[in-house]
Amino acid sequence: MDIDISNYFLQNTPFHSTLPSFHNLEDHHDHTITRSRSSTGSSRVKYTWAGPINTQLYSDSLNELCQVTKENLEWLERVKSAPTSYHSSREESNMSPSDSRQDLSVMFAPRETLSTPSRSTFDDDVSSTQSGPVNFCYLCHTLEEHQKHLKLTFNPKEKKARKIPYMAPAPRVRTPVEPEPQPIFHRTYRVVVWTGDVAGATTDANIFVTIKGAKNILHKTRLFRGSSKRKFPFVQGSCESFFIKGPNLGNLEILTIENDGVQKDQSWFCEKVEVTCMKTLKKWLFTCHNWLSLFIGDYLTKRDLMASYIERKPKDYKLTIKTGSKHFSGTDSNVFVTLYGTDQVSPKLQLLNPKKKYFQRKSVDEFPVHFPSIGEIKALRIEHDGKGLAPGWFLKKVTLVDIEQPDCVYEFLCNDWLSKDEGNGLLWRKIFAHKKPLVKVSTEKPIRYEVTVKTGDVKYAGTDANVYIKIQGQKGKTKKLFMDDARNNFERGTTETFQLTAPNTGPIKSICIGHDNSGPGAGWFCEDVTVRKYLTKGEITTFLKNLKKSHNPKHLHKKRLSEKIKEGSLDADDDEEESDEDDEDTDGVVYKDVFDVDGKVVKLPVYEEYYFVCKKWLAKDEKDGQLERRLTLSRKNIFLKDKKDKRSQ
Repeated sequence: MDIDISNYFLQNTPFHSTLPSFHNLEDHHDHTITRSRSSTGSSRVKYTWAGPINTQLYSDSLNELCQVTKENLEWLERVKSAPTSYHSSREESNMSPSDSRQDLSVMFAPRETLSTPSRSTFDDDVSSTQSGPVNFCYLCHTLEEHQKHLKLTFNPKEKKARKIPYMAPAPRVRTPVEPEPQPIFHRTYRVVVWTGDVAGATTDANIFVTIKGAKNILHKTRLFRGSSKRKFPFVQGSCESFFIKGPNLGNLEILTIENDGVQKDQSWFCEKVEVTCMKTLKKWLFTCHNWLSLFIGDYLTKRDLMASYIERKPKDYKLTIKTGSKHFSGTDSNVFVTLYGTDQVSPKLQLLNPKKKYFQRKSVDEFPVHFPSIGEIKALRIEHDGKGLAPGWFLKKVTLVDIEQPDCVYEFLCNDWLSKDEGNGLLWRKIFAHKKPLVKVSTEKPIRYEVTVKTGDVKYAGTDANVYIKIQGQKGKTKKLFMDDARNNFERGTTETFQLTAPNTGPIKSICIGHDNSGPGAGWFCEDVTVRKYLTKGEITTFLKNLKKSHNPKHLHKKRLSEKIKEGSLDADDDEEESDEDDEDTDGVVYKDVFDVDGKVVKLPVYEEYYFVCKKWLAKDEKDGQLERRLTLSRKNIFLKDKKDKRSQ
């Protein structure tokens, strides 16, 4: 076999294969020792496949490469001279023990095996044994590693790129912004504010309260009714109620009241504030009695008020029950009563007296009842247990009277059966109260009143509603007396007089004036009211007796004549001066205006004139929204006429 050794070596030996292949580390170690020994003392010039090289110019690695190259050249010469096959010549050749352990077929292969491998070669399993030797690089230590390296490096099959299915991105959803949790308020508080009856106390500024309790705080809250955008006025001498929701404050300690007015006409005089918990019905009073203003007083618009607890005092009532007159209308059962008020409900009360038998036919039974104050009474629940021989009961009415305030009674009209066999079969009834004032019935004849009403001269002051007046005197109070005639009454800036007839109430103390809010433009501005009460013959006689009695008191007649002379009381001038001082009456009438020197009546009183000032609106959409106002007496006069005048009779 003709082989060009130099060409074969150059074509089949990779440049990067600088070291021979060994089966293990021991062969490599032995080979290194042998080569170092043989090279000792040799010439520095070595013959390589690239020509003679002076090894002095290179490192030990290059010297080793040259030695390996020399050994490979010698081995190739032996292979060329051997007539046998490739494998047999390798076995029969004279080799060192280290060379015999090498598998030279791994390091070198025939030229045809160094060409690019075919497709079928790489398609086979890399772990299977191939027919010919395979060359591998210096990075691979075994044939298996080299085959894996070739498969990764020279894979002729171009794998088709795997198509990645399109996946639409998830939709972007805005994260909702959660609102701040609102505090849950479990309690309702009633705040009652009193505005002082002081000049300039009215304000339309915003009023705020902050309430501090033992358990929690009700933060700054504005006091208003209706729309929050509208201003709520606090009128002089008024009392306003507001309902506020808040947490459980426990026992109230401090209330802070604040006025945001910055102008002088927005100054406000606060009298006091009362707070009631509507669940427990406990009340606290906060006394202020001071200005909240930047211009009056100590110039403070914010004040802290300390609380004082208001205890609910028990009250005594007289309960009257009237049984009907129908057959078998009485009952032997036990009767119970429960009262409902504006603030609370009374306990269940049993009406029982073992010494007397109650609730018989046509009977009127009275019971004293005692329970804590529940406010104004609104309803009553009456029931019985249905026991006894004749449990059926026909109730006519129930009357309740407050012992401390006997001027007003509560009536509960029933006129129905409380029986299983009669009526609707119920043993109980809930009856709403009818508040009826106790009016003293006058047996005297009605008298004449003359009422003069002045309407204010302001915009929209007139009214088309029906105006009435109620007169309150020492003897009693009249009912509503409507004032109307053929004219278009109560126009702006007008003064009108009305003749009325009503029972005699005695000396007038106050009046109530209002209207029924009917018709368009019902709001009315009342300026003042004057009431003339014409005196009866009995009242004139009583007036003259009292005036004459005041002129000649008994203690003046007890003095001796000598004492009167010493005092000079017999002088005419002194007598007149003394009489002037003693004859002054509360109504401004003196003795000499009615009697002459001889003590005869010259003039007689005809009527008493009472003057009342209002100057306020009677309208729902103005100021405090009141349709009726109570006016107190401003001044009183008595008018006299000559006795000879027939009109004075």
